[in-house]
Amino acid sequence: MQPKVERHFDGSLTISLTLPAGSADTSLLCAEEQLMDALNAVGRETMGHVLTRYDSDGAPLWIAGAKWTSKGQVAKIYETPWGEVLLARHLYQSSAGGITLCPLEETARITAGSATPHLARSLGHKYANSNARAVVRDLLENHGRKLTASYVADVAAAVARAAEAPEVERKAHAPQSSVAEVASAVLGLDGTCAHFCKEGLKQCMVGTIALYDKAGERLETLYLGQAPEMGKSEFLSRLQNEWKRVTTRYPKAHRVALCDGARDYQPWLAERTDWQILDFYHASGYLAGAAPAMHRTKAARSVWLEEACHALKHEVGAASRLADELTAQALAGARTRAAVPALAAAISYFTHNLERMKYSLFAAMGFPIGSGVTEAACKALIKTRLCGSGMQWTRSGAQTVITLRALLLSTSRWASLWKYLDRNGLPLT
Repeated sequence: MQPKVERHFDGSLTISLTLPAGSADTSLLCAEEQLMDALNAVGRETMGHVLTRYDSDGAPLWIAGAKWTSKGQVAKIYETPWGEVLLARHLYQSSAGGITLCPLEETARITAGSATPHLARSLGHKYANSNARAVVRDLLENHGRKLTASYVADVAAAVARAAEAPEVERKAHAPQSSVAEVASAVLGLDGTCAHFCKEGLKQCMVGTIALYDKAGERLETLYLGQAPEMGKSEFLSRLQNEWKRVTTRYPKAHRVALCDGARDYQPWLAERTDWQILDFYHASGYLAGAAPAMHRTKAARSVWLEEACHALKHEVGAASRLADELTAQALAGARTRAAVPALAAAISYFTHNLERMKYSLFAAMGFPIGSGVTEAACKALIKTRLCGSGMQWTRSGAQTVITLRALLLSTSRWASLWKYLDRNGLPLT
């Protein structure tokens, strides 16, 4: 089944496909594969026709006061979702020589030198979720499309670089929730490790910004990630810029920080928020560790722990009372010697975090009290894709994946990125 192409004097194109008579001798799978090949051929013919619309007519161009003239039409292969398209297009050069310019590639939003926008979007999406070889196999087996693993990785990296450009992050990624709906914006920050070539385990950073309504229902979540860097300045700068854009868009929303007890991030978060919350489940974990110090029997420990967690979550001033109870038990002596370190750790944890453990108040204000959004982001953004068996990464390779996954996980951001690039083109790199 090969398409028949008719080119008309007005520049239009008619492509027709004649299907053979059906036969039970051909399996349905075989018939489907033949149809896919034929439709891919139609796609290639169509794209060859469509791409010519974006080329110049060969007339001189004036760019920044300099005259650029066409060197004539030079053939090049462009990669499309349906296969390769060989096309002759104009190349321009200024009188000073040097670099050449291809108007078609700029106007048509060609990515990585040869990928059409739809193909680039598809490869970026697939590479965010699977390694390059798996993407190649998927394309060949399910779409009849043959590409190399290196090409898949190169196009994905180009998409990630475009998404990371400051002007794109600034203009393309506005949250979608209405101003009237958003009652609180919750900032989370954490880190998790992946394996890097010649470096071993290194920490990747993860940031989340979750928007909630008055009832405490999450409306949308924005994700940001960063491969290891010297210090955390680049990541924190990007997260700060993102947070500023969100709080500017929602000026009346409560600004809330929510994280575990890691002290590294507390000052940074406190400077940018009005409310700081300590993850309730980390706090309850310290109570569980201290329970053997409070009672000897498992049954008594279980009852004490359940009552303590309930009070901590629902009663005003419970954190302070529990800190006093733990301290009193330490002075009287732990019920079991092995629990002494856990009791001391719980006392320190509660004593240093009382202001961030007002859970009944936070819940009444519609704030979340668990950092599950950020904890889950560490797994979804980093672990799921970067920590497969035997995986080792370069920092740039990891950043490509992290950027793409953050876009896909964030509510509406993948779509908003491509809408922006379609309107404005790829940023200069």
